Amino acid sequence: MQSKLLQINKRGQRADFDWLSALETILARKFKILARGQQIISLALVSKSEIRRLNRVYRHQNKITDVLSFNIDSQEILGEVVICLEIAKKQAQDKRETISSELKLLTIHGILHLLGYDHQLGLKHAKQQSRLEEEVLNLLKQKIN
Repeated sequence: MQSKLLQINKRGQRADFDWLSALETILARKFKILARGQQIISLALVSKSEIRRLNRVYRHQNKITDVLSFNIDSQEILGEVVICLEIAKKQAQDKRETISSELKLLTIHGILHLLGYDHQLGLKHAKQQSRLEEEVLNLLKQKIN
């Protein structure tokens, strides 16, 4: 089933996103995204060089990162979440998790940024965002099992 809310551009990269429609349902219920009139969140998988370039251009940080989020001033698009698949794979390996688990976490993390949550604003905000990430991950596990 094609997702209405979450649109992915793998840019030649290979990864399993069969769980996107379940995540879409959770996000629509929990955060009322569709009710806001913002219909699409774009997800893109990119290389290390591309995420470094995006981070340098838009955040003035010349380094590779795992995920970036960009709000878009549009009625149809909430924003874009850009994930570096190479970094996601490395982080999954380091944590002894699956790549799917890491992609879920990074996708949810990026979407929460689009919704206004920002762990970089201090400990209180970091705890709130982390709690929401865990809550959405748990709901996703229940929905796909």
